[in-house]
Amino acid sequence: MSENLKCGYTTGTCSAVGIKAGLEALLNNNYLEKIKFTVLNGEEILVPVNKIKVRKNSVSVSIVKYAGDDPDVTNGIHICTKVKLVDKLPEVERGLYFDRFVLIGGRGVGRVTKLGLQVEIGKSAINPGPQKMIEKIVNEMLEKENKKAIVTIYVPEGREKAKKTFNPKLGIVGGISILGSTGIVKPMSEEALKDSMFVELKVLRMAKNRDWCIFTFGNYSKNYCERLNLDLEQTTVISNYVGFMIDSAVKLGFKKILLLGHIGKAIKIAGGIFNTHSRVADARMEIMGANAFLCGESSENITKILSSNTVEEACDYIEKKEFFSFIANKVKRKVEEYSREELECEVLLFSFKGDTLGCSENFYQTAGELAEKN
Repeated sequence: MSENLKCGYTTGTCSAVGIKAGLEALLNNNYLEKIKFTVLNGEEILVPVNKIKVRKNSVSVSIVKYAGDDPDVTNGIHICTKVKLVDKLPEVERGLYFDRFVLIGGRGVGRVTKLGLQVEIGKSAINPGPQKMIEKIVNEMLEKENKKAIVTIYVPEGREKAKKTFNPKLGIVGGISILGSTGIVKPMSEEALKDSMFVELKVLRMAKNRDWCIFTFGNYSKNYCERLNLDLEQTTVISNYVGFMIDSAVKLGFKKILLLGHIGKAIKIAGGIFNTHSRVADARMEIMGANAFLCGESSENITKILSSNTVEEACDYIEKKEFFSFIANKVKRKVEEYSREELECEVLLFSFKGDTLGCSENFYQTAGELAEKN
């Protein structure tokens, strides 16, 4: 990332920080103006606390969302949390339940109404990353307390801001989502991002003089690298810029690529789309439907696929399990063709549930050979 571009923090981080600040005030009478906080990627940040209000058994906190130099529609809005200590957890329709607390999305936090998202239908749109951060904080701070907690996240401007996001299209109604797989918002200036990605790839090429690398779309692929005994230092996140990174790999002299990724982005490559940002091209269901037809899926299932909300949901309608290997091999061919046969590519596809869906024919053989070279 360019040194001139500032990172921010996610709605999930704001929520977790608010809960930590609130419990410090409620339990320890410690009113902090700033909170030192370690996000999911291990980075330590300092977050200002906007307002704390303590009542008898509860506390409310407001954190102002900061997106850095990223053009995030939620920048500057108030992410609010309320923690109420109770003896017994109540039954809450939208609640996400943990051992010591129930987590609720209040006013301005969306509710999931369609399949294929990371939160089940009917629950508050608070993603697994923020849930993990919040659970760690609450467990640590209530460890010595003989109490449970009702934790509510609410966003006064959430309903209005959600109209400028993809939430309505995804079937998340009533507000924004509480997001963050790393906890940090990285600026998305396209040229600066591409420059930094090229430099990172160049460093990989030169550091150990290896002619292979691992392309991923994000952080979910790391577990697979560890399982396969692959060198994580040989991994680079290509984001949406598939074509640019293929060209860069050829220019830098790479010969082999392992592509490990969620099928939601990989399916676009199978259709010949090499910038996977939804604003550039989004024919995921059409590509899935066409390839399902080629694999012999029933017309009923193809109709369901074409009507799906997300690729994750569409996967549930695939009965021909060879479909996923078919797609992986198609992604492999598309990448190799795009590189003008300068690169050999092997592909593994997975879902957000952590399931391996399929891989190209020689993926495991190639991965094993590269692991031996570590």
